[in-house]
Formats: sequence, C-alpha cells, structure tokens
Amino acid sequence: MPQRTVVLSLFVLVLMLRVAVADPPQLAFTRAGDGLFEFDTGRLRGTLKLDGKYQGVYPLIDVETGTQLVNPPGIFSFYRVFSTNRRYGDAARDWATIPKLLPDGAVEVRWPSADEHPIEITAVYRWRAADTLDLEISLEPQRNMPGFELFMSSYFTETFIASVYMQGDNRSGGKPRFVAVDRPPSSRESFVTFPRDDAALKTIHDGRWTIPPSPIDWAVQRGSAAPMAIRRDQANGLTALMMCPPEDCFAVSSPWNPLTPQARGYRSLYLSLFGCDLRAGQTASARCRLVIGREMTDEQAVQLYDEYLESESNAKN
Repeated sequence: MPQRTVVLSLFVLVLMLRVAVADPPQLAFTRAGDGLFEFDTGRLRGTLKLDGKYQGVYPLIDVETGTQLVNPPGIFSFYRVFSTNRRYGDAARDWATIPKLLPDGAVEVRWPSADEHPIEITAVYRWRAADTLDLEISLEPQRNMPGFELFMSSYFTETFIASVYMQGDNRSGGKPRFVAVDRPPSSRESFVTFPRDDAALKTIHDGRWTIPPSPIDWAVQRGSAAPMAIRRDQANGLTALMMCPPEDCFAVSSPWNPLTPQARGYRSLYLSLFGCDLRAGQTASARCRLVIGREMTDEQAVQLYDEYLESESNAKN
C-alpha cells in the first residue's frame, strides 16, 4: 500500500476514534463539579451553575456560530423574592442550594427555607428540544406571604435588542403585537415594565421596589398581551424567545433598548412570577420556557407560544 494511502487511512481512523470518544449531543445535563452541570444539545452548549453563588445558565453558546449569548449570571437566574412591601434577603441567586441530576438528564435544585427567606423553592431545568429549555418551579412558604412574587432574571449579551408582546393599539388595529422596547424621549426611568392588568400594576407599586439597596422606579407602558418577550441578535440571526403561561406571570420587564449601538447597559429580561397571596404550607407552581431560534419571525414566535400553551394544557390533563 502506498505510504500516502497509509497516512490518509491512519488520519481517517484517528478522526473516527475522536468522534467515537466524544460525547454526542443530547438533551441532558451532565455533572461537571459541585453544583455545576454541563450540556451540549447540538444547538446549544454551556453550563448550569447552581453552586450557591451568582447562579444561572452561563455560558450559553450557539454551537453553529460559536456566539456567546449571555452575560453572568445568565439565563433563568432566581433574583428577587417579594411579598407585599417586603423583600426576602437580597437575591435568591446567592442562596444555598441542594442540586441533583435526575435520571432523565434534568437537574433539580432546592433552596431550603431559612430565617431571612422562610420559603422552600424547588426548580427543575429540563431540555425539551435542542433549542428549548424548560423551567418548572414549585414552592412552599413557611409563613403567610401576601402578594408573593418571584422575580426571574435573564441576561443577554450587548447585541440583543428587546421586544415585548404588547396589547393592541390604534397602530395595530387593536391586535397584539411585538413592540421594540425603545425609550421614549419623555422617559427618565432606566427600566420599563409591562403588567398583565391593573391588579398586577398595583402589586408592582405596593412598595416592594422602594426597598434599598437598588430600588427601581419603573416606567410603565401599555400592558402585555401575554407573558412573552424577545431579544434578537440581528447580526447573527439569533432570537431568544422567553415565555410563560399567562396565569404564571403577571408582568414582563426590561431595561430600555439603547438609543445607539454603542450604548452600554443591561440586556436583560425579567419575569414577575406568581403574583398571588400564599398561606403558610400552601404549595404553588409556575413554568417558563426559553427557545433560541434562528431567523425567527414574530409570527413564528406567536406560533411557538401557542404550541407551548397547548403542550402545558395537555400535560395537566
């Protein structure tokens, strides 16, 4: 056999062995250390960090382009915990955790109750598809918590621009549509919220956001038509679609989009979950979904949301 042919055959054999040894993409997390869980779905790869400090999904990388999609603490990072005019601790993302890998490749994490936050929270992170991450949350307070809110945060990189699915107006003929979260000239606030209804707005303004440190004076725009928001990286053709069933989320919030591409600042999305009165020992649950799509249109985002609601309804029945 000619030497060149032998060398080529050996090269091919080495490549085959490397492919055989490498872990194939799968819809599952794998343990990567204490409180750390890696994933590679074939579309997305990264780490779920649940080690008790600045917790969330980061990094989160688009496999095709190698693009880093998020900044720490990343996606689905448990942030503020409120009841009426009260905040529990500073940020749930720094609370002690008890995480474990489930047999199906999902990750369950429990935040035990403590003196400063007398509520037990359990969450399950699960890949539903190569581009779709689900979060299921259940909780049980140890004392009565009126107007309970779990404020969920997700932080994207600087190229992602926000739109929210807003209630209809004259421009849309009364139909709901995605509207860019662009700052109007009259606004002095840095952050804007889109409440579900008047009751949600009353909860937002009950005093919980005046508590230091880091109080926020929210700008308020037309209400959300559904708890659904988008951040788009147009340069890379990537769309992050975040959504919840309407009964699980009472407001969607965001910083304003920058006025120029050079502007710096947060590129976050926030979900105000629950928004109900909880009694001691009562259990409650909420759900969220993230889809990372390529060249996703607004119409496709709405279709994905409808499919999500249908699947959640079927799961209950």
